[in-house]
Amino acid sequence: MFILAIAVFFISCSDSNKKQKFLGLKGNPKSIKEIKYDAFEKFGEVIEDDIDEVIHYEFDKTGSIKKIAYYDEDGDMMYSVTNTFKDGVCIESKFYQKYSDATTTSSLKDKTSKSETWEMKTSDGKITTSYSEYDKLKTTIITKDSENNVVSKEEQTKDNKGNIIEVKVYNEDDVVYWYKSTFDDKSQEIEKKMLAGGYDEGIYTYKYDSFDKKGNWIRKIEYKDGEIESLAIREIEY
Repeated sequence: MFILAIAVFFISCSDSNKKQKFLGLKGNPKSIKEIKYDAFEKFGEVIEDDIDEVIHYEFDKTGSIKKIAYYDEDGDMMYSVTNTFKDGVCIESKFYQKYSDATTTSSLKDKTSKSETWEMKTSDGKITTSYSEYDKLKTTIITKDSENNVVSKEEQTKDNKGNIIEVKVYNEDDVVYWYKSTFDDKSQEIEKKMLAGGYDEGIYTYKYDSFDKKGNWIRKIEYKDGEIESLAIREIEY
């Protein structure tokens, strides 16, 4: 849970250079509901099957993420992130996971033009400190426990448009999660290579075949190693 909390917080709240507003969408949306279905191909058409998960994003007027909520196939919330901003800066982020009924609260303690220090406190009272440094297109986050031992390390690299093109998460000296993404000229992800728990998760590719009037995609097909894996439908509120 802890590494997941850091990863979601890192994307939605922690500041860095080249951070995208409204997740890179056009038209300043208020919210996004993304429904991911299992999918298969029949007679040359992609057919949606059962719902796999639903993700709901809410933005403030500046394009920062106020809340992210993840739901399972039955509509039950699995976990959520709620962010609090002051003068355009995220000062607190609460990560809640339902099955353990646990909350991790991250509070901003110090901020400069190239670094941030966050205190993370779990429901059971465990406190860790996260130090992030960003320089141009690369951000590094090191999290330490109360005895100054390194709990985790995360590295994130972006391109000139703010797209996240590589993420590495370390547990001590081992990479426990890694991915590398390729984007087209519209900042749409078209390929992702992934490693999780020491295992190669294969190569994912993406095809976008439907867009709204603002030019944002509303239908995305995901392939894993050339085979259809899922279909994502987005409902965007402006």
